[in-house]
Amino acid sequence: MPIFSGFTRKTLFSSASAERRKKEHDCYLKNGSCVLEELLALCDGNCRIPIHYFSAMEIENAIKHSKSRIDLSDVYITGSLENRLVLVRFNRCGFNNIHRDIAITAQMSHLKNVLRLVGCCLEFEEPVMVYEYVEGIPLSYLLFRKGNHDDQTRKSLLSWGNRLRIANEVASAIVFLHTEFTTPIIYKDLNPSNVIIDENRGVAKILDFSLSISLPPGKLEVVKDIITSRYGCGLAPEYAISAIVTQKADVYSFGVVLLQLLTGEKMSTQNIEDREYIMYRADSAILEEHGIEIRQQLEDCWDLVKKCTKSKR
Repeated sequence: MPIFSGFTRKTLFSSASAERRKKEHDCYLKNGSCVLEELLALCDGNCRIPIHYFSAMEIENAIKHSKSRIDLSDVYITGSLENRLVLVRFNRCGFNNIHRDIAITAQMSHLKNVLRLVGCCLEFEEPVMVYEYVEGIPLSYLLFRKGNHDDQTRKSLLSWGNRLRIANEVASAIVFLHTEFTTPIIYKDLNPSNVIIDENRGVAKILDFSLSISLPPGKLEVVKDIITSRYGCGLAPEYAISAIVTQKADVYSFGVVLLQLLTGEKMSTQNIEDREYIMYRADSAILEEHGIEIRQQLEDCWDLVKKCTKSKR
């Protein structure tokens, strides 16, 4: 008789299933501890919004038949959970802090300008985040990949009025980070790839707080040994040179995003010239929509870009 004849197929499956359950449980405990630690640091335990947790099985079933996938810095897959469409995010960037992202996003999900967190799964090695589903396009795609979208859709979502509103909505989310937590939180990675534009309502929604960092209590800056940003041209010079992070880092990055909203180009602020410059570099779609009469508004926005990106002397 073979040595393993006593093991039936059912026994082997049962053993594998038990091993999987143990691994999922261990991951849940490890990741849950990390998320709790982040929540305590963010709001001293006085959290506004509880976090809903999904099992690994629920996540796998949710995306089992999905054919919709978005590849940004991480992978987003459309799925169905509890009879509603969701976006399931799988982390593939080893240097970010997904536990912090869960904690911050959960406490900002009541804001219309943050992609709302439906819940998360802690039973994988890397936690999986589940967001509300929106028919959305990354702002970076609209601005820099002009040929990839219907021209009328781009014109509608990036009308002059919508560009100003997008800038205002992004700014309001950053102000919330800086003022509404126990200590200010620096977003540190503000760029058009982290802003989703809802195609139906035109609302700008920020996502991905995995590189964010809290200022120590009573401090105005923090030194990071490793400079982390996925978007080089939006990096504040002070941070790039000294690795010192302040709220100014987000102000600078906002100035770059505003500049890109004005020009429709992936450009830095290195060659900003006088106010006349904006009339030559403004996105042609803006000028086609309004012509020369919009000059004053463009120049005012240009001045704001220069104020936001002005380096310390």
